[in-house]
Amino acid sequence: MLGQGHYLDAALRHIPEDVESQIAMAQRFLHYRMGVVGAGKQSTFRVGPLAYTLVSTLNQGLQEADYGRRGLYVVSAALENLLQALETEGELQRPERRTRVQRPMP
Repeated sequence: MLGQGHYLDAALRHIPEDVESQIAMAQRFLHYRMGVVGAGKQSTFRVGPLAYTLVSTLNQGLQEADYGRRGLYVVSAALENLLQALETEGELQRPERRTRVQRPMP
């Protein structure tokens, strides 16, 4: 079963590396939501090294581009994009179980 952290990690892996694209993605998200974004809550999830590297430098890059304190919008946009892509793909299909191979005793 996939947990929330798995989805977050997958979404973060698709955030563009360049700040201008991150800002554009956040702006599209805000435009789509008509600027209304509910209050969030702080959370902690484990993510892979690629997602961690991107997120650990996200706020600094946005501040340098005069878009500080808006990293939440970039992450929210990434999650929204992932969920829309999953919805487009349709319901996930459970893979078939593999049968266990019996090995002879030595």
